[in-house]
Amino acid sequence: MKTKIYIKTAIFTLMGGLVLLSSSCLKDSRYVNYFADAPLAEFPLAEVNPYQPGGSDGAYQAISFPSTNANDTITVAVKVAAPRALTTATVFTISTSDVTELNSYNSTNGSSIAAVPASDVAIIGGDQVTVPANITEVYFKVVVNGAFVAANPLGTYAVPLTIENAGSVQIAIPEKYLLYNLFTQ
Repeated sequence: MKTKIYIKTAIFTLMGGLVLLSSSCLKDSRYVNYFADAPLAEFPLAEVNPYQPGGSDGAYQAISFPSTNANDTITVAVKVAAPRALTTATVFTISTSDVTELNSYNSTNGSSIAAVPASDVAIIGGDQVTVPANITEVYFKVVVNGAFVAANPLGTYAVPLTIENAGSVQIAIPEKYLLYNLFTQ
């Protein structure tokens, strides 16, 4: 009789162990619920570069401007990266004077690229860009003063763009910075 109790105890212990071990298989961490992720505000790394059709240089875009007095325009995208488009509008505040990323780039690469002064860069429509409800990405235009380009021929400069604020949406790092390398010729 005592042997039967030991056998029953051993069988129940093994079955309980198997149940516990097999239940852990149901919690496979390879499957992620992206719909639970919070939205992020960012400059997507595939900016529109009209001087390089179909091309993209990532966060550091390269543009060549002729040395004339004509203003030139850069097209830039901002994005609310979310599993689903938001049902409310998101207002981005964009800065053209924050040189944090440019200083970091110069330090890391041993370069001395200067920023185009904020007074020579303007965002068409002001420094606030709105991504409407149910949309994830919009484009805006940045104008570089042609007089600056004409006064600084044969130089390498950067147009620094920074997302300073995106309302209640968290700003992605490092995608909050975008540098357009500007080569005057």
